[in-house]
Amino acid sequence: MTHDVLESIVSYATVYEIPVSVGSVDAVRSFRIIAESAGWSVTRHEGKRPVHRMAIIMPLQQSVRTFGIVIDNGPLEGAAMQAWSHTPGSAGEITTTEWVLPESIDENIWNDFICAWSADLPRVPNRWTFWERSRIGYMLPEYGRSKRRLGRWGLDPKWKKISDIEVNWPPIYIDESE
Repeated sequence: MTHDVLESIVSYATVYEIPVSVGSVDAVRSFRIIAESAGWSVTRHEGKRPVHRMAIIMPLQQSVRTFGIVIDNGPLEGAAMQAWSHTPGSAGEITTTEWVLPESIDENIWNDFICAWSADLPRVPNRWTFWERSRIGYMLPEYGRSKRRLGRWGLDPKWKKISDIEVNWPPIYIDESE
């Protein structure tokens, strides 16, 4: 991520890297739409990051383009996501998302946000087809990590279609000034 946008956030935040089964453009777009539907402002950012690719028996370092969103206000202020896609082996592209979560985040709102984010995607983000897993690498640990992390955030790993996802979004606030 760009240092100027997230430098103050990363000092008190937790960072998670989660592979997803949807494209990076869809992941970032959905994040922005769900945050804006709650009335929060967001900032876009772009950057580059190094990734490794295995060519026969030797790892090669490449640079991929990343882009993402930072939430500027609201109860999830400081939460950010960036995404990139790369080919780790000889075939098959995998999309990785990096989530930056402040320590003071409200877990219930975050879980609702993740479910709404997932429901807005073209398909459930932690479900790969047999063909995709076969091309990328069927036994990679990324698939299990993705299901476990998104499951802890409220996305049930048993949901197979986006219509199965229970969405409670946008959050309803009680205005304290009244």
